[in-house]
Amino acid sequence: MEKQNNNTENVELEHVEFETKYEVEADLLFEFKSLVQELNPKKFIYVEGPDTFFTTPGRDDIFARYRRATHGDGKRAEFTVKEKHSKNNNIIRTETNWRVDSTPKEDIIKGAELMGFTFNNEIFKTCHIYNFDDATLVYYSVEENKKVKNFIEIEVREDLNITEDEAWGIVKKYEEILAPLGISAQRRKKLSLFEMYRKKES
Repeated sequence: MEKQNNNTENVELEHVEFETKYEVEADLLFEFKSLVQELNPKKFIYVEGPDTFFTTPGRDDIFARYRRATHGDGKRAEFTVKEKHSKNNNIIRTETNWRVDSTPKEDIIKGAELMGFTFNNEIFKTCHIYNFDDATLVYYSVEENKKVKNFIEIEVREDLNITEDEAWGIVKKYEEILAPLGISAQRRKKLSLFEMYRKKES
């Protein structure tokens, strides 16, 4: 999605991910849930399971992720490919998702290899997901090597036909709502979750 000079021209967000991420130092799950539930979300989902990351040799702008729920959300599984629009920007990315609920993990790994991807790393996530008409708010914890970090995420819905400025307006609206938890524009993470946990290739 490219920024429009004319803000009245809409941009289709299909296959474009527009999200911001914030690391929270303390466990703010209870406070997050209390605050978000007051907004009357359309749907709540709890899910946990591993994220398996794949890289393409020689490219830093694209990666793949295999995600399978081990608890919650009906054992949903997805294979996702993400491509950055700018090397310095992880907020706006091209994203394609395939549902692979009934496909064995070993088949996913082999298919990823055939597409030129190689295994890089695996983390474990627990996610509390709240869906709204304009965005999804997520509180999740990431565990790797017995170390846990907590994050809050704001993701603009992909099916909206809006300008980039309007998408930013949605993000800023929820940043203001989540401000009591320390969420602000200054705390937006520059690195994606994949980049935070990427292993150096030999």
